[in-house]
Amino acid sequence: MNISDNYYEIILNELKQVQKNCNETKNPNDKLYFFSASFGILNRVLNLECHSILVFMHQVLNQLHQAVNHRLQTPSAPGSIANAFPTELWDKIFSTYGELIDNFEKKDEDAIRKSLEKLTLISYATTGNGYYLYLQKKLSI
Repeated sequence: MNISDNYYEIILNELKQVQKNCNETKNPNDKLYFFSASFGILNRVLNLECHSILVFMHQVLNQLHQAVNHRLQTPSAPGSIANAFPTELWDKIFSTYGELIDNFEKKDEDAIRKSLEKLTLISYATTGNGYYLYLQKKLSI
């Protein structure tokens, strides 16, 4: 990765802080609030040093945040699965986010892209069709 050491360290430290904050809370809205800092730091660094992998990370993390937020804000009838957000998706988000951090720390762009691909699949699972495919075991995440 062709990112200056200073900006690289700033991003890595913030990603790790986000992970710590999200792991320490059980409240989904708080998790989402803390998670927003992950693409926030990327946005700030992009204004100073633009790199394609940072743009890709920003886009995927931002879109995931928006998709989860939309799912959490959509009212549902009690007991309905149509708008549910299963606990295992939270687990998949944060285990994959941990992979992303590890791959970023190793500066392994191919592995970063694979982690981002997984996060994109999780994001898709928050949509109506994506959640249906997830329930049918056709969307593997």
